[in-house]
Order: sequence, then C-alpha cells, then structure tokens
Amino acid sequence: MATRKLSDLLRRWATSIDRVILFSVLAVMAIGVWISMASTPAVAVKLSLSPFHFVMHHMIIAPVACFLMIFTSFLQARHVRRLAALGYVACLITIACALLIGTEIKGARRWIGIFGFSTQPSEFMKPILVVMTAWFIAEQYRDRKFPGILMSIVALSLVVPLVLAQPDVGMVVVMVSTWMAQIFISGASIAMMIVFIASVICALVGVYFAFPHCADRVNRFLMNDGGDADLYQIQKSLDAFKSGGFFGKGPGEGEIKTLVPDAHSDFVFSVIGEEFGFLLCFAIIALFVTIFARSILRVAQSSSMFSFSTVFGIVFQLCLQAIINVCTALDVIPTKGMTLPFISYGGSSLLASAIGIGIVLALTKRNSLMHEML
Repeated sequence: MATRKLSDLLRRWATSIDRVILFSVLAVMAIGVWISMASTPAVAVKLSLSPFHFVMHHMIIAPVACFLMIFTSFLQARHVRRLAALGYVACLITIACALLIGTEIKGARRWIGIFGFSTQPSEFMKPILVVMTAWFIAEQYRDRKFPGILMSIVALSLVVPLVLAQPDVGMVVVMVSTWMAQIFISGASIAMMIVFIASVICALVGVYFAFPHCADRVNRFLMNDGGDADLYQIQKSLDAFKSGGFFGKGPGEGEIKTLVPDAHSDFVFSVIGEEFGFLLCFAIIALFVTIFARSILRVAQSSSMFSFSTVFGIVFQLCLQAIINVCTALDVIPTKGMTLPFISYGGSSLLASAIGIGIVLALTKRNSLMHEML
C-alpha cells in the first residue's frame, strides 16, 4: 500500500513538474561537475592536497544538491513559507555566530563549522529572504492595511549589517537588488522606487568610504592602475578568453588555473573560456536565460502574488549572481568574489542555489498552478 502511494506521488510529481527548468538546471550542474575536473586540481596541489580533492568534494555535494532540489520541489506554498520562517531565524543566528567564532579566510569571517562541514550561512539566507519578502508583499497585496513592505525592510535590515560585518559587500548588493526587484514587480509606486534607489545610492557611497578594500577595487577599475593582484587576475582572465577562441584549447590545456588563485570559483568562467571556448560559454549563458525565461512564463499563469514574487526573486537573484561573475571575468565591473551558480566550486553556494530552484519547481508545478486558479 505504501509502495503504491509513493508510486502515485512520484507519477503526479513527474507529470506536474516543469521539465524544461529541471533539465536546464541539471545540465548546468553537470557542467559544473565536469568543469571542476579542469579548474580545481591546480588549486588542490598548491594547498598540498590530493589533485582531485576538490573534484571528489564537488561530486559528493552535487548529488546532495540534486536531492535537496527534488525534495523541495514536492513542497506546497504553505510549507515553503513555514520553512523560510524557520530558516530565517536559523541563518540569522548562524551568520552572527560566524562573526564571533567562524573561520577567517582572507580576512573575512563568513564560514562556520556545522556537523564537521564548513558552511556559509549567508548563502542560504539569499533564497530565504526572497521567500520572506514575497510572503510580506503577498499579505499586503491581500490586505492593504498589512505593513508588508515595512516588514520586508525590517527583515532585510537585520541581515545586511551582519553580512557587511563579515565583510561581504557583493552579497549585500545581490540581496538588496533582489529585494528592490521584488518590490518593483509587486506594483510599488514610482515615488517609492525613487526613494529606495536614492537610499541605495547613498548606502553605496557610504560603503565606498567605510570599506577601504571596496574603494581600492573601484579606484583601480576606474583608473586602470596596473601592478596589483586584482588587475593581474583580470589580465590573465582576458588572456584566457583570447587564447581559448571559439572551441577552446582543450580540456586540461589551459594556463589560467595555475596562475590565478580563484580560478575554481570567482574566475571559473575564464577557465571555461580558455579550455572549452566561446561555444560552451554561450551554452551556459543560454541555459541561465532559459531558466529565467521559462520560470517567469510558467509562474505568470499563477494568480498568487506570493508564487510570482518568489519565483521571480529567486531566478532574478540566480541570474544576477551569474551576470556579476561573468562580468568580473570579462573586466566589465570591478573584481568581486562571486561564484557562478551551480558551476563554481563551493558547497554552500551549490546547496543554496539548489534549494532555491527547488522552490521554483514547487511553485511552478502544474497542479499547484491549477489549485491557485480554481
């Protein structure tokens, strides 16, 4: 009897899930595992580890990420909200703990040991904040007297100072940009958006003066003043794309992974460009565009403000992070340590992105959409 119920559950899931989104994400994840074989061995050797240390870790985390994505996709909207509320409190506490007792890496305290694994709680806070913001917006949409936008500001304001203290300005930029995008698509007035944008500009100016490393990166980018490590990495990144051409130099034939310390994370797109060429770079970008477009088209059928805002927020956040990573590698914006979702090495980023997409799949299932329309 239990086997039959499980079989029926899996059959309903398989017929209701959006396969375009699912297979596009699985394709990107598969590329990430493949690329880890090219980008991580050089880093492992520099750290006196086995050449395939990070490859094996990535291959262990990837199936876990797939499981979390599939598991999350079975949830209903009410379950997503409840888990987000619990996750928000847990992440807030662990981010604070990371500042006090976390592991310091390159001057930043973003990681904390949980069950023997080094975890970055702020990565998990990103999709959770999206859900919380969408929840508050939806409640205000249903009842105009409910202070949804104000509550979302409070939720965001509790997180931002902690993440800035790590420090991780790029993470804050992604969180705040996603929040503003959700507020905008919810129907916020032009006057309100002008106030928000002006506030963000003032905050960025404050960050420029408060964080010397941010000011240095912006100044070096604008003045193109050579001789520092950041510009060295950028120059090697651009050289990698030039030498890779259309089809690339071939797996394992690239040089940037031995020259740039963050080639497995921040500059993984450069490794792809050098070894696999423009063709794979274009395919990856096309997959992200497909995920974004398909998610929006699918959730547009929903009458639920919560579902629409959540799905939009998660795919916007995912693609914004991808854009930042790609633009950094191409020297379009100042250097910023930002992973390429599902492809860069990093367990927390991979797991958090998988949970986010699982929520997208859950809220775009055919039976969920029909339930909202009836």
